[in-house]
Amino acid sequence: MVKVVDQVTEPKRKRFNKNKKKAWRKKADITEVEERLEEQRREERYGGPLEERKDSEMMFVDLGDGEGEASQADQENEEFTLEYTVDEVPGSAGEVKLKPRKVKLKTPKLKSHQFINGLPGAKPPHKPRKKQGTLTVAMKKKKELQSKDPKQIKKRKEAVKQMLGDLQRKTKRPKSVISSKYTTDLWEEGADEVTQECKKKGLEESFIGSISDYYRRQRRMKPIKVPKIRHVPTSKLDPVSIPHAGASYNPSHQSHQKLLLRAVKQEEKRLKKIRKIEKATIKMFPTIDKAPTAKSWLTEMSEGLPKAYEEEEETEEPAEDCEEQENEENLDQQQNGEQNEETLPLQQNGEQGEQQAMNSKTVVVSNDSVTVSSKPITERKTKKVRRKEKRQKLQKLKKLKEKEDRIRSSNIYKLKTYQKEIASEEMEEQKRSASRRAHKEQLKFMPRRLANMKFEEEEIPVNLGDELADSLRTVVPAVELLEERFKNMQRRNLLEPRLKHKLKRKYKPKVVLKRGHREELAKMEKMEFSD
Repeated sequence: MVKVVDQVTEPKRKRFNKNKKKAWRKKADITEVEERLEEQRREERYGGPLEERKDSEMMFVDLGDGEGEASQADQENEEFTLEYTVDEVPGSAGEVKLKPRKVKLKTPKLKSHQFINGLPGAKPPHKPRKKQGTLTVAMKKKKELQSKDPKQIKKRKEAVKQMLGDLQRKTKRPKSVISSKYTTDLWEEGADEVTQECKKKGLEESFIGSISDYYRRQRRMKPIKVPKIRHVPTSKLDPVSIPHAGASYNPSHQSHQKLLLRAVKQEEKRLKKIRKIEKATIKMFPTIDKAPTAKSWLTEMSEGLPKAYEEEEETEEPAEDCEEQENEENLDQQQNGEQNEETLPLQQNGEQGEQQAMNSKTVVVSNDSVTVSSKPITERKTKKVRRKEKRQKLQKLKKLKEKEDRIRSSNIYKLKTYQKEIASEEMEEQKRSASRRAHKEQLKFMPRRLANMKFEEEEIPVNLGDELADSLRTVVPAVELLEERFKNMQRRNLLEPRLKHKLKRKYKPKVVLKRGHREELAKMEKMEFSD
């Protein structure tokens, strides 16, 4: 049995989250909005919506089959006449002139330009401005009423006079501008409103500048102070360097040899660096065949020590020699003991008696210990000795002063030598400053140290005589363009020298076997043992 369904239920709309912009863009249905906008645009093209259009715009009266005479406007729209034709003048080299047609040719207008002045019936997007002097019906009526009322005429005259005065005031320059007598300078410090207000309130001038700066800075009226080196170029090198003449696809012999020499020098410098590192690392240590063995180490460490056969000979010496030596040592010790028991006064030879007394000390030496007297023997100075020392000191100072005056007076005669010395020092200083300036100027053409690494020049692209191309078709680019631009920016101090970053683990990665893999490995081991 067939069941008839009268009503069809609409399918349920899919539900989705709308809490993110991604869902708005992808899942939102905007077909209805687009259809409505498209319909609105179509209505605007055909003269606006139907509700706002008049009946006369949408309908017209049919006067016949169109066999009657068409209006002049319709004829102009349909076709236009060609009255002239192009003709060549005989006996001239391609000279052309216009020749009137015998029968005027009528051609239809191009349809591609039919909507150039807008669609028929469409409203203009903006209302056209009325020309000066055109009056509407309402304005004409108003003017007629005003011409009859004398009060309105008077008001109108006053209004016109006021308008003319305002216009003259705008166009006329002030007297201060004409005579160029300015009372205040706009660019002078303290000419702004804040400083003027501060001066009216009677604030001190020391505070006015800081207040004005703070106000202008907070209101962002003061321009940011740009550093002096902001517009100074980082390098004087050209952005695009011209390659060497020897790098051409068809270079001259001389330029090619010069480029080869530069490449050889660069390679020698690189090899010299490598040799220096090898000398300090690899060549510093001996090779395997010259490495020290246990036997060589033992012989080196035992240098200067008595050998085994010498020790044996010493043990075989007779015991009598040993006894004689012991007796001699005992006798020496006894003699030394007798001498040490005596007292030895220590005195220093000097000019003054006081120093002798101060420095003289008694020393008693015995077998067990050595004793020294703590207080030296001193003698008290008399007044006579003190006066004599004072007099000698003053005489010494007087002599030194006289010597200094004598040297100073004699220096007057050395003015020429001093002038020569000063001139030579100034010349040396000028030379040093010139060399410093030259060095500073030279640094502008060289890469600076901007990072931990130094700038390294790229290898000079050079082809040997056998590698030069025979024709332009077989020429291969010598350098990578991006790499060359990158190096150029580093050379001009726009980028710092850098290396490709390598990730380094700070920890050792832990290797763990999964449980399933562990079980499988255990089964495989059992199978191997069973076999």
